[in-house]
Amino acid sequence: MSAPASPRASRRTGPQPGEVIDRGAPLEFTWNGRPRSGFAGDTIVSALAASGERVFSRSFKYHRPRGILSGDFLDPGCTVQVGDEPNVRGAHRRLAAGMAVTSQNTWPSLRFDVKAANQLAGRFLTAGFYYKTFIKPRRLWPAYQKVLARFATGGRMSADAPHGYYDKRYAHADVVVAGGGPAGMAAALAAARAGARVILVEEEYELGGHLRWGGASELAALAELRAAVAGQPGIEVLVNSAVTGRYDDNWIAVLQREPGLGQAPPGPRVEERLLKARAAVLVAAPGLVERPYVFEGNDLPGVMLGTAVRRLVNLYAVRPGERAVVLTANAEGEAAAADLERAGVEVVRVVDARNGQGIRRATGGRGVGAVVLADGSRVDCDLLVTSIGWTAPTSLLNMAGDRPVYVPEAARFVPGGGLPGSVLPAGGLAGDGSLDELLEHARAVGTAAAARAARAAGGGAAGNGASVAVPSLRVRPHPALFRASTHGMVDYSEDVSSKDIVAAAREGYDSSELVKRFTTATMGPSQGKLETVNTVAVLAEAVGGAIGELGTTVWRPPYVPISLGALAGRVFEPVRCSPMQPWHEAHGARPLVAGQWIRPDSYGDPAAEVRNVRERVGLIDVTPLGKLELRGPDVPKLLNLLYVNKWSKLDIGSVRYGVMCAEDGVVMDDGVTGHLDHDRYLMTTTSSGAAAVWELVENWLQTEHPDWRVHVTPVTTAYASINVAGPGSRELLGRVTEGVDLSPEAFPYMRVRLGTVAGVRDCFMWRIGFTGELSYELHVPAAYGLHVWETLMERGADLGVAPFGVEAQRIMRLEKGHFIVGQDTDGLTKGFSAGLDWAIKLDKDDFVGKPELLWQHRVNGDMRLVGLQPVDGQVVPPEASQIVEGRNTIVGRVTSSRMSPTLGRSICLGFVAPHLNEAGTVVTVQLPDGRRVPATVQAHHAHFDPEGVRLRG
Repeated sequence: MSAPASPRASRRTGPQPGEVIDRGAPLEFTWNGRPRSGFAGDTIVSALAASGERVFSRSFKYHRPRGILSGDFLDPGCTVQVGDEPNVRGAHRRLAAGMAVTSQNTWPSLRFDVKAANQLAGRFLTAGFYYKTFIKPRRLWPAYQKVLARFATGGRMSADAPHGYYDKRYAHADVVVAGGGPAGMAAALAAARAGARVILVEEEYELGGHLRWGGASELAALAELRAAVAGQPGIEVLVNSAVTGRYDDNWIAVLQREPGLGQAPPGPRVEERLLKARAAVLVAAPGLVERPYVFEGNDLPGVMLGTAVRRLVNLYAVRPGERAVVLTANAEGEAAAADLERAGVEVVRVVDARNGQGIRRATGGRGVGAVVLADGSRVDCDLLVTSIGWTAPTSLLNMAGDRPVYVPEAARFVPGGGLPGSVLPAGGLAGDGSLDELLEHARAVGTAAAARAARAAGGGAAGNGASVAVPSLRVRPHPALFRASTHGMVDYSEDVSSKDIVAAAREGYDSSELVKRFTTATMGPSQGKLETVNTVAVLAEAVGGAIGELGTTVWRPPYVPISLGALAGRVFEPVRCSPMQPWHEAHGARPLVAGQWIRPDSYGDPAAEVRNVRERVGLIDVTPLGKLELRGPDVPKLLNLLYVNKWSKLDIGSVRYGVMCAEDGVVMDDGVTGHLDHDRYLMTTTSSGAAAVWELVENWLQTEHPDWRVHVTPVTTAYASINVAGPGSRELLGRVTEGVDLSPEAFPYMRVRLGTVAGVRDCFMWRIGFTGELSYELHVPAAYGLHVWETLMERGADLGVAPFGVEAQRIMRLEKGHFIVGQDTDGLTKGFSAGLDWAIKLDKDDFVGKPELLWQHRVNGDMRLVGLQPVDGQVVPPEASQIVEGRNTIVGRVTSSRMSPTLGRSICLGFVAPHLNEAGTVVTVQLPDGRRVPATVQAHHAHFDPEGVRLRG
């Protein structure tokens, strides 16, 4: 049972005009095992703050208590664990019923965290300490790693944690607007009214930006803008989403968090979706980020930004303290003070930096207890609000090639002049102004964006306005406030103080990029959005330079964190089944996942299936074989180029076996190709190699020989394929075939015929035999596959016909010594190593892999594939068993091994060193249990019927 909640006074205020909570929908959850409650619409942190909580996490290095700072997704002190999900942004994530929320990386508890003792060692943990320590002795580095890992600030996740479904989407838009504040909404409306297709992306759960926590006039403007957006066709709105990156030609990445798009197979909830949009124009309207102030104690719980206070009061009806000091340098601070007083907070002092006033430090233990002002006076309080300036989040503009420039009179960076015409800034990112001025500017931006999109598309109604002028916004003067007379935290996530920045400058790290890497400032979860300008300002002060000369670091994508699941996208695991799959399932087939295909591995007894094929007749479903139809007079040229053997003279009706090697001479694929008719051929490949061979064929035709007259059509799934094998196969086919003479003289081995099977016209019949028995491979139109299969089973009942699976086929092919590409070969197996001397024709003018095969032929020092039989025929060496010589010298390996039902003994294929490949040589195979058994090298790969009498019968 959970411990009872400690008595805390509720900080929930009365209803607020702009609140987003639903007081009629209470939600119960737990915080570190204790019950808490909130309302629908609350964030995790707003609900906790309403219950009186001030501390939500501990800092990375010193494990100092952290509270609310910005009250949004960027807040560095509000990262929590939710159930089995780590690193949740608690000031952004909406509360849900039953959530089990805990603090991260605290022990034994959030209140009493042992690792807070790091603060006592702070003087030894200076900037760059990790570069200077744990270096020697090197042999202890594994131990150092274990120690450092214990201080990792991330949460925890169990290996069996349930995971959701991640999705991916592609879109084409005329205009993508990044930011759903007033400027973003106005720009989207103007672009859509000009005929553009618009995607409007907002990081919060609702559109509106700063209007959401404003007064009556702001809320009225918000309602009007929202209604206009909702009623405007052509605008797709994505909330709780972020534009994470802008790439070449406005390739835009958008992360949708919890898109809530219903169920995805087999039913888990969609967690995230990565939208990849190609936009003609990108409008960047992210607004401004309020900048923290650097002073001693600025990381104490109870030090908040003005925007955080206004969010808590107006959106979530939370009173953030009892007695407040407000440090202000702008109207936002004044509005925050007014909101606090309306919420019942006593504002004991407003410190106006515009009048030369300031603060020196905040004091307290687990939170603010007092503020020492610049004049040395002390004011007791539990809340310190700072509104001292703004940072323009220029990330998307940086990604488009622009470098921001510093405007000293405004104390902030603004966009430079390096933007392409396809990227436009709007709103606070572009400058300052009244709400009306910002909206007017945004409408001009939206209209211009639509016009530029139309022009890029080649005209259209909006194209006449391609020269729409965008007025400039002025930047208002603002005091330059970055650091007080005392030192404090610059990066709250990484515990980097202004003292660390100064120390780094003394050591020669005098550029923003260098000091970032040496101190790790701006490298925490906020990724510099709160910290960059303060870092540069403190560095400029330390080196005696100007902020504008140092510049900012370069923001690169992603703008917000993206899970690996979202990057991977939906699970693309296509499952292919032949038309006969229902029959296989109904008759007890054991499924085998072979690449993308589901195949029958066996029907219960592979050995019995082998014996039935050898003695009677069997059917196997070989639909997954790759099939390419080749047409054109230059097909023989293509075949000569791709295969190692010759193809210039292949008569109509004939079939030839071929092997393909890659450029390095390594065996790539094998199969048969038949000459069906004048300028018409059918190529078959291995099941797993179908796509790779198709790509290879097209690559050669399109890049090297575009002049060759060859047309390629993949037909793998257009045909169902059935192999009929065994002494009774000719008799069975004779009962169902029309138009084809099946006699040995008319239809000999390695021939192809076109005929009617089971009443189905245009079926291809190959006289080939992978099993080593008399056999026919049928390729029938896929829609008739099941019909032909069932007809064969019915008409062959008296012949003892029975299905056989992949395992029986593998046994029989091993008895016949046929190797499997990818099992008996690997990424180093060249043609001669596989025993293909008879097939490789080095006297051809050229073919893929010839230079390497020429070299291999001359050197002749590689391992060779041979047939092997253990001396003890009842021992089956597991595949991959090593062949050894002496004490521990590896001289080969077993690639395939089975117990042969036909021979009543174990048989193998394997690689051996050149000096061991003579027939009769006895080699030593080491088994996994350490035993060593002798095996004899055979004269042929084939263990059964090496002359091929049966398959030619």
